[in-house]
Amino acid sequence: MITEPEFDGGSSILPGPESPEALEGPEGRQERQGYGGSPPAARRPWRWALGGALLASALWAGAWWTATPQDHSPPLRYALPVSLCDSAKLPGIARLAENSGWDYTPRLWEHPGMDRAMCMLRTPPVESEAPTRWLAYEAQVSMELHKRTDPAPEFGADPGAVGWIGLGKPDFRSVPGLGERALISETEYGSGWRLTVLDGGTVFTMDVSVWPGGDGEPSPDKPAPEEPPMPDSDAVQAAMIDDMHGLMKALRR
Repeated sequence: MITEPEFDGGSSILPGPESPEALEGPEGRQERQGYGGSPPAARRPWRWALGGALLASALWAGAWWTATPQDHSPPLRYALPVSLCDSAKLPGIARLAENSGWDYTPRLWEHPGMDRAMCMLRTPPVESEAPTRWLAYEAQVSMELHKRTDPAPEFGADPGAVGWIGLGKPDFRSVPGLGERALISETEYGSGWRLTVLDGGTVFTMDVSVWPGGDGEPSPDKPAPEEPPMPDSDAVQAAMIDDMHGLMKALRR
């Protein structure tokens, strides 16, 4: 008769977990056997080391990204002058105007997002006792330092007013070799020009306008003088480009 194990002190017929003693043979503790009697696979400590290295690298990268200011402002290659008129002499335009000096007025605006300097220049009137006609030149030069946003995407999108008369033609002509991008245009009536240049986060603009001026009333013994011829458009544009080269060089950091 088969007796119950718990009644006769025998062990259970169900296998249980092996005790440390069961693994010991006559010569002490035996190694565990792998599948099919092969030695068990050794631990791979490199996995833990690799995981730790990746975690440390991720933490370092996150800390660097947090600590480094994410500044998307454009580079500024030019210094803002206290008076732009000190640098904007426009010698090429002055030669065309046969002018030895300018009457000028500087302007300056400073803002956390953009600084702007401007110079307004005009030829002085010709003094003469007799009725006189001459060509009056006016120029406006400005520079804008964009400190927070890049002006490149909007550059040239709006031609704006050229000088003090009319609107510029929408078909601006590209000027190679001047800043990153440069555009020049002429008013429909041929008496005003605009040159605008983008270089880094700075936008330079030069407007030039020319019109006949005069003084004095004609009389029988003093006939009215002839109207002076308007300047050649190509000559004006070439002078503007040369003067812009000189201005940008003078303000370069």
